[in-house]
Amino acid sequence: MKIIKYAPQYQQQFEQLNRAWVEKYFEVEPMDEALLSDPEEAILNKGGQIFFVLHENQIIGTVALVCMGTGVYEMAKMAVDERFQGLGAGKLLCRTAIDEAKKRGAHKLVLFTNTKLTTAIAIYRRFGFTDVVLDGQEYSRADTKMELLLKPAVRKWFDRQFNFGLGRKDFPALLSRMENAALKVKEITQGLSEDHLHFKPDGKWSIKEHIGHLWILERLWQTRFLEIKENKAEMSPADLSNAATDKALFNQRRLEHILSGFEQERQHTIRTLSGFDGDDFLYRLYHPRLNHPMTVADLMYFVAEHDDHHLHAIRDVMDKLTENIPGRRKG
Repeated sequence: MKIIKYAPQYQQQFEQLNRAWVEKYFEVEPMDEALLSDPEEAILNKGGQIFFVLHENQIIGTVALVCMGTGVYEMAKMAVDERFQGLGAGKLLCRTAIDEAKKRGAHKLVLFTNTKLTTAIAIYRRFGFTDVVLDGQEYSRADTKMELLLKPAVRKWFDRQFNFGLGRKDFPALLSRMENAALKVKEITQGLSEDHLHFKPDGKWSIKEHIGHLWILERLWQTRFLEIKENKAEMSPADLSNAATDKALFNQRRLEHILSGFEQERQHTIRTLSGFDGDDFLYRLYHPRLNHPMTVADLMYFVAEHDDHHLHAIRDVMDKLTENIPGRRKG
């Protein structure tokens, strides 16, 4: 299989591939018609690109990169001929779109999809896409929005700023993000050797220590969620020195033990949140460090962003492994 770029003679294949999957699960919408009938005007002339997978001299798949504004692209119109699914064409298209967005200096890649498309969503999550709040879409069939931060710039967590004001309508997407965190950690660390897992770039935390930190903080999140539910005056403070993580000696523990600990605690958090209802989503408590009132949904967003921060940090460690430890697996 190889990747080729759009040319006018490929418009028909672009349209056929996309009509096939849309008509199988949904209905073709006006926005589909605009993009499929004239992709040069709708996508290429507006700063986007279209790629195809060529297999045995036949086009079997396609994906579009649509410019949404400065530094932001949408990965759209990804389709693979059913006869050739299972060959890895979808993964190749996804990787190609991500690489192209990076070359263009994009800082974020977004996509809209539907929960029916479980295979596609599994691929997106494999590449690091995470569920975010669906804040508007051009297709009625889209019930899920995902994004991938391409330039995560693993800066200090304490330097982050947040826009709160989330409520019950945001709960399902945020719960999904939190549920998927342990799975994503397990996926990106699969197959790493002990040397990789212990590696501390510039004396900073290793991969095991980042995961252990997530495990340790889960009890704090559970406490804070219950404090909001009980409408207390203020949330419990965190240990800003992270001494517990440093003293836990996670590099001396098995990865499976750390992953299991984080997963079990996160499942407990999810069960707790699943019992919230009604007024639980209206109460607001002040965050002790940010000095800002937060709802349950605000805190869920805060936790999900904290998860992503450390996932990005883990990927950053893995990137540095290429330069420091021979034999590191690619992927």
